[in-house]
Formats: sequence, C-alpha cells, structure tokens
Amino acid sequence: MNRIIAFFLKHVVFFQFLLLEVLSFMLIVNANEFQRSVFFRYATAAMANVYEVTGAVADYFGLRSVNDALAQENAELKNEIEGLREQVAYLTHDTLIMSELHQDLRYIGAKVVYNSVSQMQNYLIIDKGFGQGVEEDMGVVSADGVVGVVQRVSENYAVVIPVVNPVQRISAKIKADNQLGSLVWDGRRIGVAQMEEIPGHVKPGAGDTIVTSGYSAIFPSGIFIGTVDSVYGGESDPFCKVDVRLGVDFRSVEYVMVAVYKNRDELSGLKNTLKYGE
Repeated sequence: MNRIIAFFLKHVVFFQFLLLEVLSFMLIVNANEFQRSVFFRYATAAMANVYEVTGAVADYFGLRSVNDALAQENAELKNEIEGLREQVAYLTHDTLIMSELHQDLRYIGAKVVYNSVSQMQNYLIIDKGFGQGVEEDMGVVSADGVVGVVQRVSENYAVVIPVVNPVQRISAKIKADNQLGSLVWDGRRIGVAQMEEIPGHVKPGAGDTIVTSGYSAIFPSGIFIGTVDSVYGGESDPFCKVDVRLGVDFRSVEYVMVAVYKNRDELSGLKNTLKYGE
C-alpha cells in the first residue's frame, strides 16, 4: 500500500496534468455541438468494435460446450434412428431393412482430446473409457466415416488406433457389388488408404464407394470409409489393389462415436472357438 501511495506522490504532477486534459476535453465537447457530434460518432464506433471483439471471444470459449452437446445429441439421434428402423421393419415386414438392422447396437459420443497424424504409428485419445461403457476392440466412427478401433481403455479415456496406422486392418467392401477386401494404410498419404485382396477380375471404378463389410462385432455394415481414387492391377493378375480416399479428415477430427454391440463378447468368443480342419 505504501508503494502505491509513493508512486502517486512521485507522479502527482503528471496525474494533475492528465486530469486537467480530461476536464478540458469534456468542456470543449459539451460547449460545441460539432465537437460533441464528432466525439459521440467515434466513441460509438469504438465501443461497437470492443463489443464485437469481446462477443467473439465469448462465443469462441462457448463453442466447446456447444460442440460437446451437439456430439452427444448426434449419438442419441443415431441410436433413435436404429430403433425407428427396427420398428419400421417389423411393422412393414420389410426384409431388406431387417437384414441391415443392428438391434444390439448403440453409440457412445466422445471427444478427441489428442490426435497424432504426423507419424507412422498414429493414434487418438478420446474422453470416454470403461467408466462410460467403452471397451477394447470397439469400432469408432464420425459423421464422415470410419475412424479406427479402440486399443486400450482406462476409466475415463481410451486410445484409438485410426485407419491411418499400418497396424490397423479393416474388413471393407465395394458398396456397388459387395466385393470384399481388406483396408490398410501404407503410411504414405494421410488421406489415402489401400484396399487389398480384391480379385483381379473385379473392376472397381474411380469414385466407387467403399464401406464396412459388417463381418465382425466392431463395425456395423455399410459405414462409409471412402471412395476409390485409383486402381492397380489388371484381369490377368490374381488380385488388384485400389487407393481409397478416406472420408474422415484425420487432421481435424474432433468428435466421434463408439459403436457398442450388446452381444459383442458372445460373438467374439464364438469365433475364437472355431478350429478349422477338424
């Protein structure tokens, strides 16, 4: 407190000068119509700019809560859509819809809290863990398509191995003819993966849609992965390979959904018991 008082006493002349300047300015503005109009015009513009900046800052910091709410709402709507499709199928006896239903599937909305896309072994961390129902080997999707698969889980967080990691391999198919293949990333371009094990006689074309096959308890069938960018190999080759331009922009992915199958453990356990050749 003593330092503050000493500071004002040391600069008392300056503060007196400043006070007199302010009073003089106020007298000039109040006594002259022209100066008053000019002052209020510039003062209004200045205050408008200040309010605009402060409003933009407030909106920016409020975006996270808004986006979190939208992500949760998106997951809930997706769950409702699955339920409504099930009801429509049973009411109309539409076998086509019934064959595509995933009656034991629901989604958990999550936010990406860490994202690595500049390395070969890329991974993401999301803010949902086993405390919220997330387990290892669950599929992760976004509004733009397949993101990856959960690898490790803690109570409130999970590590996701994305499509853009060479260790990740996803069962995929060409939507037009249901031709199966295996999607893997060669580590070269962050937005392009490769679909392998396609028979050579198949002729996928540029722009063909690639989706999940659904032959696992990780991803439901028909989730968008990307589109065919280019094709390698001909009819004489036993297999051909295609470049797939991914739907998800991994540089900016922020909100995702984890696919949760009710009977996932039962299905996975049954597959593990299979012994071929017996």
